[in-house]
Amino acid sequence: MIHTKTSSRRPIFNQFSSNYFRLGVLLLVIVIGISCKIFFHESDAKANAAPQTPKPAVSSANMALQDKASESLDQLSPATAAAPEPLKAIYEFPVNQPVVYITMDDGWYPNQTVLKLMKQYHLPITTYLIEQAAENHPEFWHDFVKAGGHIEDHTFSHPFLTHLSPADQISQISQPIAYFQQFGSSPDELRPPYGDLNETVEQTAQEAGIKHIVMWNAEMKNSVLTTRSGQKLKAGDIVLLHWEPGVDQELVKLLTIIQKQNLGVADLTQALNGENLTVSWLKAPLPASKPPVASTAATTAPAPAQKAITSKTKSTANNVAAKTKP
Repeated sequence: MIHTKTSSRRPIFNQFSSNYFRLGVLLLVIVIGISCKIFFHESDAKANAAPQTPKPAVSSANMALQDKASESLDQLSPATAAAPEPLKAIYEFPVNQPVVYITMDDGWYPNQTVLKLMKQYHLPITTYLIEQAAENHPEFWHDFVKAGGHIEDHTFSHPFLTHLSPADQISQISQPIAYFQQFGSSPDELRPPYGDLNETVEQTAQEAGIKHIVMWNAEMKNSVLTTRSGQKLKAGDIVLLHWEPGVDQELVKLLTIIQKQNLGVADLTQALNGENLTVSWLKAPLPASKPPVASTAATTAPAPAQKAITSKTKSTANNVAAKTKP
């Protein structure tokens, strides 16, 4: 029997090959695992990241602001600016000088002597005119302004403003503003007829373009000066007179009182607007006053034309009859 010798090399090679194969497979699994882990980690990071928005293009308006502060007062629009303060009635207006103010209401009886006194003593007088009254003598009011006077608003037909709707209030206030512009600057002061005032009137006056609601705290009438305090005239007082028969003599008596108290007469409109004051110090002798005009002559005003500004205000025309009130 012939015996064949079996070689041991084959099994040993196969054993080594099997080990290398296992090692390669293991390394491949490790590499694949690491790759998968890196891939899924990056995917999660991208999913959780905030979305990126494209950078907007810079407009020409924004380019113009690149060299400026991002916010400033100059950039505020009128709508974002502070609202104006509500109008409040002014009864006196003290300044840093011992002066008072002379005002005259209505306008039914223009007086040439008043103009002469204004020119002679450089008197600054503010008048609050009813448009219906002023329409009768436009030439006189042009002369009044030339003499140094100011024309302001006393409504169209002298109604009780608080008895009207806001729309009618604005009509009564705004129409005279347009009419009085022919005599100079646009009026921005209002004296409510009869001193009749409430918050609604204050608001509507402001909407109509009024900046100052001017009342009074002293009155010269029938040769008698009466003050709200019951005391003598003092600096800052606003004195009321009316364009009625004999107003020139009322004015002379008032000037005499002012002169004796060493006061001056200042321009109220200038004071309200913060301008340099024109002041008459009344150093020259005053004319002698004449006896007062009978009071009955001053209580009747001419019947004005019943002219309505709108259909809404036509019903208020009967209010113009009482002209002896402020």
